[in-house]
Amino acid sequence: MLIPAKTIMDFHELRTKCHINSVNYFAQILGYHFPEHDNDKVRDPIRIGYAYINYASYHPECKLLPQQVDAYKKSHNEHHRTAPHHIEHYNDASEIPKIVLIEMICDWHSANFESIHMQKEPGAPESVIKWFNQSVGKLNWTTAQRALINEYCDKLSRATEYTEIKQIWAPVTDAV
Repeated sequence: MLIPAKTIMDFHELRTKCHINSVNYFAQILGYHFPEHDNDKVRDPIRIGYAYINYASYHPECKLLPQQVDAYKKSHNEHHRTAPHHIEHYNDASEIPKIVLIEMICDWHSANFESIHMQKEPGAPESVIKWFNQSVGKLNWTTAQRALINEYCDKLSRATEYTEIKQIWAPVTDAV
């Protein structure tokens, strides 16, 4: 099936906008706002790598070519290496500043919501704290960082209105 590149890019930009809005939904619960979150994902060359994988994640009929998967891997690695809100940006988790850790927590919540409710990924952890413990919890976090992660994940799980987040993601649902 031949899908116009513009369709793929438009969907990616819509999905990225919803993700950023979702991150900021969680951030506002905690009293923060991250307007620059993931801005590199809408600029080349990172945009191209993410666009095809994002489109295929929501359109299972779209089969990716090996070069598209390679482009995603390169974009993903570059984004995670250069964006401070990703663990890979740091040599050690204990180096992550508090404000960046808060953005990370909000990003984790947005990604978790998308995995469970939008993409319906089999085996996706039902909570961010469970994901944290299974995947990155063994890193060298300080006691203060762990306390903040637990406190803010608990606060977000109690304060989140899932109908509001579904509304944030509705443009993606409508576009699929």
